[in-house]
Amino acid sequence: MIYTRLRAVMAAQRPPEIGNIGSGSDWRFETRALAADFEKVEVTALASDRPTISIFGYIGDDGDGGGISTSRIAGALRSVAGKPITVEINSPGGNYFEGVAAYNLLRRHDAPVRVEVVGIAASAASVIAMAGDEIAIAANAEIMIHEARGLFLGTKSEMRDAWETLAHVDTAMCETYAARSGRPVAEFEALIAGKDVYFRGQEAIDAGLADVLMERQAEMPVYAKATKFPSDKESLDTFLAKLDMPRSERRDLYRAMGTRNAADPATPRAGDEPEADLSRLFAALTV
Repeated sequence: MIYTRLRAVMAAQRPPEIGNIGSGSDWRFETRALAADFEKVEVTALASDRPTISIFGYIGDDGDGGGISTSRIAGALRSVAGKPITVEINSPGGNYFEGVAAYNLLRRHDAPVRVEVVGIAASAASVIAMAGDEIAIAANAEIMIHEARGLFLGTKSEMRDAWETLAHVDTAMCETYAARSGRPVAEFEALIAGKDVYFRGQEAIDAGLADVLMERQAEMPVYAKATKFPSDKESLDTFLAKLDMPRSERRDLYRAMGTRNAADPATPRAGDEPEADLSRLFAALTV
């Protein structure tokens, strides 16, 4: 088995930590503006003097085995501890509480955090974006905020409790936007009442939700894996051996994949085995 973020003053300060706002890990607060087949890309930490973490996809479990989990973000942050980082965001949002956790993980990072909104930072992803010491946004990118959404089932008393909980979450979100922008909480609460609100580029800066426009001719970062995983059969064998997988199990694995370890003794039909396509296996090992 294979073992996988007043304005000038506020910009100089980390926003306050979002406090305990209860539970609800199954709630999803996502924008409805994106196609159902929006591509989901995993968080990737980059090896450089200023590593980049890319958050491209649904926040939390997307219900189909994908999504950007806080465990991935935490792992990426551990690998770049002490370094200033850039966080690229293109996300439709997702699970609010996963967004809160990611926000707090970035807020407590022990070096400056620059957030770059390259596409859309919607809903829960907009909360994550607020963790940046500096928030940059492309001229044609968007930050979207709205009221919390949830699906509830139960009695009228439970529905009343659900309404109160959603109102509580709305206030918590608006406190985060207010802390970053220097604008009153009530202003954001009134702004999002009953609708999705989009801020494109300069509009986000004017609203206090971003600081600068991204440079049009910015240098593209050179991406590198945070962890070195095998890229060929030999390095795969070494990788699995370091994970204490017995040689016999490795041999069975290679046989099941349609290949064998070059160090294994020849068999009467040696050379007849089909060449295995290991690309999906190596992709599965990437974090």
